[in-house]
Amino acid sequence: MNDLQNKLKKLKSKIDELNEPEKSILKDIVEILENIIGRTYQELTREISPFEFIKQKKLESHGDRVVGMAYYLYKYRSVDPFNVKDIEKMYEEARLGLPKNLSDIIAKQAKNKGYFIECNEKKDGLKAWKISASGIEYIESLPEG
Repeated sequence: MNDLQNKLKKLKSKIDELNEPEKSILKDIVEILENIIGRTYQELTREISPFEFIKQKKLESHGDRVVGMAYYLYKYRSVDPFNVKDIEKMYEEARLGLPKNLSDIIAKQAKNKGYFIECNEKKDGLKAWKISASGIEYIESLPEG
């Protein structure tokens, strides 16, 4: 993005050295390009909702959803580490029913699949976890549908 912006700045300074009517026409073109680049950047950086993310990645089991939500927190919200309350909030935001024992699902995804790493320190008085490299790889490997 910065590379494009720098090129447009250089182009603008070169345009200032030109005579009319070329100068006005090229300035208009650069302004149009800046608007297109700005809108494209906004669309690319728009945060997808938790519901959209779960739907997009087709996360149907609670185990997969929990890993997906941890990934979402890490990638889109810079929440690292997370605790069970963070995942509960994600379920609520995604408008999904909570599983019966969310803490157990998190622990199983850590122990059986290695998708989470337990932190030594607590977060808000609760056990804290980080999504592991294999958890990140798992979610990123899922096709988007």
